[in-house]
Amino acid sequence: MSINNRKEPFRYTLKEPIHFEIYILSINGVNAPPKPIQAELCDISRSGCQLSFPLSLPVENNDIRIGMNMLLFEDPLYMEGTLRWGQEKNTSWHYGVQLEMQDGNQDRLSREMRMLAGQGKIIVK
Repeated sequence: MSINNRKEPFRYTLKEPIHFEIYILSINGVNAPPKPIQAELCDISRSGCQLSFPLSLPVENNDIRIGMNMLLFEDPLYMEGTLRWGQEKNTSWHYGVQLEMQDGNQDRLSREMRMLAGQGKIIVK
């Protein structure tokens, strides 16, 4: 019998990206203006996600915090996180986000992901 030694949480890839708005909260600790940016959620796990939006941000040398209001399945979620990497793909930029979940949101996020899986809207990787 094999033992699963996976240290990273399972990543769920969405069959159809979810559209929502993000806000840049701060760059290197300096508050940013609250201007919404249209984004797409490409994949998600309990600890992070991959977003796509048409804005180039210098992630490598900066601490960029974002806020996200999204509806995965039925309950709206507000999450915050830090951009960890950025990569240009086609005409858009993709970013990895390390999520910083508040206590109640972790359980809600897990439940929402289970519901998406039950509806066949995500693929486990």
